[in-house]
Amino acid sequence: MAIVFQGERGAFTELAAIEYFSGKEKAMAVAKWEDVFKAVENGRAAYGIIPIENSLGGSIHRNYDLLLHHDLLITGEIYLKISQFLLANKGVGLGRIKRVFSIPQAFEQCKRYFDKNPAFECVPASNTAAAAKKIKEENLLEAAAVSSMQAAIDYDLKILARDIEDDKENITRFLILSNKKISPRGTKAMKTSVVFSLKNIAGALFKSLSVFALRDIDLLKIESRPVRGKPFEYLFYLDFSGSAHEEAQRNAINHLREITVMCRVLGSYPVGSVAHPAYKKRRI
Repeated sequence: MAIVFQGERGAFTELAAIEYFSGKEKAMAVAKWEDVFKAVENGRAAYGIIPIENSLGGSIHRNYDLLLHHDLLITGEIYLKISQFLLANKGVGLGRIKRVFSIPQAFEQCKRYFDKNPAFECVPASNTAAAAKKIKEENLLEAAAVSSMQAAIDYDLKILARDIEDDKENITRFLILSNKKISPRGTKAMKTSVVFSLKNIAGALFKSLSVFALRDIDLLKIESRPVRGKPFEYLFYLDFSGSAHEEAQRNAINHLREITVMCRVLGSYPVGSVAHPAYKKRRI
């Protein structure tokens, strides 16, 4: 069963997929996040994996929108610690570096490092793995990339500096997508994600959230997104504790449907944990 992710070999999303599935499945790269959803929908892949939020940068709004526009289910999640490395071709020393390729977010996450090295020209790339791939394939000897240790291994690059991010608690949450529901097993804690839109009545948001408070259900996250074509109207994405199969949660969802225009369950799945990657040579 293939897992599809956006990016290049060595991307953090591929690493999250490998950690979640224990490296037992084939990982397949696509160009865009929307291609991940399409590949799972049309059966090219059994699972997709997407980043949904970062502890520093916040939510990835495009992927929230895609969750609504595609009929897939969230079946799992994983949190991955993001460590940034400065990579170069073998035989290249730090003193030769003039340009550094990566995504703007990576440069921002490593601001203190680049403040100490003002001679480096920061050049935007489409993603961190693509930056590593570029300096390898083009044999750039005066350039480096900010990317993952996995990219260093996959592209046989030299690590010039490690853990250069400002905040060592830089963690990204990834969602696992599938066409099929999962059946809750064992005693592992579960969470449920829903999306809904409100009726135009006074206190609508308060009433929608109260259906969970009345049943002592913990709310874990709420995210609002604008409704296209309806200025200043919003959709709400909500994560709460427990499975939609449990009585209190099921009743809360039914109650929510009574007071909203639209309500859709995006999935119930085991609560994820932070992965500590075991780096090794892997191939797509």
